[in-house]
Amino acid sequence: MSEATRVIRLTPDGDPANGMTPWETISHDGVVVGEPKDRRHRFYIGDRLRPGQVRVGLWEATAYTEKIENYPKDEFMHVIEGSVTIVEEDGREKTFAKGDSFFMPSGFTGLWKQEEKMKKYFMVFDASDGGD
Repeated sequence: MSEATRVIRLTPDGDPANGMTPWETISHDGVVVGEPKDRRHRFYIGDRLRPGQVRVGLWEATAYTEKIENYPKDEFMHVIEGSVTIVEEDGREKTFAKGDSFFMPSGFTGLWKQEEKMKKYFMVFDASDGGD
């Protein structure tokens, strides 16, 4: 008999039994300002055997700015704490703060400007390797 499919409650501190991952340094060529650290909790990871993969979780990071080129996944985000300003290639800026939701499509290029600690829920659809 297979395991039952269940509804998952998202909580702003992660699953009480598992908590958040330890803080880790965000280190890649895209970081242009700051020395950021992040941590996460994954509430759900979809079946890796199916085409594409869905992941749902909680992510938190310290202030930083990142150059994003050809974002590799489709991601829905809901801001729980803090804010972020997204600067599109044409210079348009959109700021998202506590309570705001937004979607970043695969292929997006621009800047992620986060001037304070931020926490968000995320839902990712990744047709590639399943990393986040």
